[in-house]
Amino acid sequence: MKRRVFALLLLCLLLSACSREDPAQTLSFQTEAVPAAAIPPAGLYDPDSALEQRFHGALRVYPLSIPGASGLRAMGSDLLVFSDTEESTCITRLSGEELHIAASVRLGFPLSAEDPSLRITGSNLSFFDPVNRQTVVLDASLKEIRHIPAPENLSGTPILSDDRNTLYYCDHSAIRAWNLETGVHRMLKEVAFPDQSVTGIHQNDTVLQCRVKDGEGNDRTLLLSVENGRLLYEGGGDLTLTTDDERYFAAFPTGSIRTMLFGGEQPQVLTPAELNGEGFFLEAKNAAVTAAETDESQVRLDYYQLESGCRSATLTLSSAEIPMAVESTADGWVYLLLFDSDYGKDVLYRWDVSSPEFAAGDTTIYTGPYYTAAEPDYHGLVRCQSYAESVGQTYGVRVRVWEDALAVQPWDYDFEGEYLVSVLRQELERLEQRLSNFPKEMLEATVSHFSALNICLVRSITGSAQSGSLDTATGISFQKGTEAYIVLAAGDTSEKALYHELYHVMETHILGNSTALDQWAKLNPVGFEYDYDYSANALRDGSAYLQPDTRSFVDTYSMSFPKEDRARILEYAMTPGNEALFTASPLQFKLKTLCQGIREAYGLKQSQQTYLWEQYLVQPLA
Repeated sequence: MKRRVFALLLLCLLLSACSREDPAQTLSFQTEAVPAAAIPPAGLYDPDSALEQRFHGALRVYPLSIPGASGLRAMGSDLLVFSDTEESTCITRLSGEELHIAASVRLGFPLSAEDPSLRITGSNLSFFDPVNRQTVVLDASLKEIRHIPAPENLSGTPILSDDRNTLYYCDHSAIRAWNLETGVHRMLKEVAFPDQSVTGIHQNDTVLQCRVKDGEGNDRTLLLSVENGRLLYEGGGDLTLTTDDERYFAAFPTGSIRTMLFGGEQPQVLTPAELNGEGFFLEAKNAAVTAAETDESQVRLDYYQLESGCRSATLTLSSAEIPMAVESTADGWVYLLLFDSDYGKDVLYRWDVSSPEFAAGDTTIYTGPYYTAAEPDYHGLVRCQSYAESVGQTYGVRVRVWEDALAVQPWDYDFEGEYLVSVLRQELERLEQRLSNFPKEMLEATVSHFSALNICLVRSITGSAQSGSLDTATGISFQKGTEAYIVLAAGDTSEKALYHELYHVMETHILGNSTALDQWAKLNPVGFEYDYDYSANALRDGSAYLQPDTRSFVDTYSMSFPKEDRARILEYAMTPGNEALFTASPLQFKLKTLCQGIREAYGLKQSQQTYLWEQYLVQPLA
């Protein structure tokens, strides 16, 4: 079904249209551009930056004098920086090698750089003003040249065509096109959803994108032919789409990742080296950039050439956060907008991705055909199954993927299978590394209580109110017959979910082979009682027990059952960045008690090794 859907998408992207010149019209708008005399002689460029020296000029740094930066858009060879307050947005145009401030305009309302009504060409931009209910057109100097009043019964935001002759919009009963020369409002398609709005226009103003929300609150994306209103595509609502000539670039959620689809005649998908980061398409360069935090608390940016599928450049930053925006300008430069802790403010980096300083030296091809659940990559999935068997044999467990993982579904939860080979491969690599944090004899002792321990990797885990289960879960554990099962949803949460659910399985051995946890309730504040009920716990206000200096629990969920309290502690004790959590003496003492119980139960009392779950102990047990 999804292949047929994307076939329709490809058809719509092959349409073409002609443009017409916009008649001159000048109207008033309450913004003020920076006069030429106010432009500073020097720009934002900092030639003395440490990064400039480190990368020999291949990375230029521009500390922003603009507070509250939130977005970035190219305007020809210039950059538009969007900066926000609660009630307004400032748009600043930066020009030249040194990025001097060429113009600035403040709007009396918030306008995101990703606002669907925002349209930018090399010489003007347009957007919808929700306060004055009008579409505004500004020239390159950010001076108003036109405004268009909102149509009657407007639903959502309108979008002005690039030729500035047609305003596309939704009202309560249809999707319409308003010809601004003739004044005719033409109905493209009759639709009447509780919430509907146009959200994009593509391929030389020939394909209109709309978002609708049905009575059950489900978002859908529609693509229509501007010529006759024919439906070209219908799919999930969280779709972002841009087009460039004969190409398209789309991103949409698929399980734990956001699929980056692109192509011309045939759909291709980019599967980056790091799946759980942020992805940015650079349409002008037919390229993509991904950004992800590494285990060393750094940010790594990878540049992919979509035509070859290769990762050609890599940049690692230690003082920066994940970029808010990545943009390429008409002159080919790649700009990054992010917060730099060394400067203590937002900065722009100009990244020369062609410089030998950043050469990735990677010959792996990261692009390939787009697969669906109905027609998956069977050969790749068989390889994943073989890899899963190898991991299981190494650690004395059974690792289940794809259809094998769905076969163990319990009565109170539903699983969605993960069929993307790239996701499964990465999850298996991570599972192998995470299981290595436990001594082999420790896993053997845990598994000895069951005929087998199964670890299942799926895309999602959902429950229902009828069964009394949670709506969604990142991991669950249960027992069927004599076998134990841990089910993990792939993605950013799978590490904590593994440690949490594995503790539940381990506790069978710990409670039977140690007395350390027998008096666990005495470690809690006087008068505290567990809920012994997940539904009641969801309504609980546990803030009194979560104060930094006297903290006794990781979170409110820890207050549901003693077993969840202990599982939460192990989960956070084994993952990075949680040292501050365990500084309060009550929680520190709980951690110590748990660690003592593990050592006693698994015969590790005499070991001189400091185990991963002991990393936040003030006084090491080794």
